[in-house]
Amino acid sequence: MSDLPLLRVALPPTNQPLRLAVRRFRWFKLAFHAHTEAAGRHLGCIFAVDDETLADVFVRWLEAIDRQNPRDKARRRAFFEFAACLMLRELISDLPVARTSEPSRETGSAGAFWPEGYACTMFCLSIHAAAMKQEFNLDVDISPSVDDLRSWWSFKENSAENRSFPAGFLQKLLGHEPNWSMPDVFRAQL
Repeated sequence: MSDLPLLRVALPPTNQPLRLAVRRFRWFKLAFHAHTEAAGRHLGCIFAVDDETLADVFVRWLEAIDRQNPRDKARRRAFFEFAACLMLRELISDLPVARTSEPSRETGSAGAFWPEGYACTMFCLSIHAAAMKQEFNLDVDISPSVDDLRSWWSFKENSAENRSFPAGFLQKLLGHEPNWSMPDVFRAQL
């Protein structure tokens, strides 16, 4: 399993559990900006974040997790993981981040292939890893396919055609086989 340096980006301070902090736009926005800056440094490019689009993405994500939350304590851990998948779906749907320069480092990498998608994916993985550690004392393993350019090519192409595809892609990165007909529906993952 892959160990990603971007997963160690410092998250903004909070006096709440991460599961609550991430549901506040101010904290979410600070965390997203920190991750896009880190991704830019890693790739050697500069990103610009559209905060209005980010706010729209955030609201849709909150609505999606509230709508699909099973409220069953036995499913809590699985839903924590699934919430990150919905987050990626919403981020990729509108891409609130754009690069203002081409990557100068890691030029043959998945991140250089699609910097915006990479930044959003690393953000979701980071939030997920931190929440799983805090809530369940679990370390998150990432599939080696996170470094596979073919996986990212498929991710970018399929995401343009199918809004739900990013949810399945994140599930694959987390080592699960998604239900590809409905990767963004929690009850379909059973």
